Amino acid sequence: MPLVNIYKTDWFKVLCDISRAGFSLQTIAYELDVATSTLIGWKQGASPRHHTGEALIDIWMNVTGRDRKELPRVVCKRAFIHKPLCIVSPHSEK
Repeated sequence: MPLVNIYKTDWFKVLCDISRAGFSLQTIAYELDVATSTLIGWKQGASPRHHTGEALIDIWMNVTGRDRKELPRVVCKRAFIHKPLCIVSPHSEK
């Protein structure tokens, strides 16, 4: 049984990288059209909605000059895979 790591974006590091480049949380919040308290929540472990997270990743890439492949991530779960996944689309023909 192989052990796989399941990753999630490390929003704390993403926001810290942008802040270190000279952008305040208020400026980031304004650009994303969210409250500053929302960013604080993300730094404490919450996750943004998909479209807002994508916008934040774009800001991070532009500010840091780094590629998406270098996005900070953390292991959120480790799981044993007992058998291969068989994903079937509900629209596939049988």
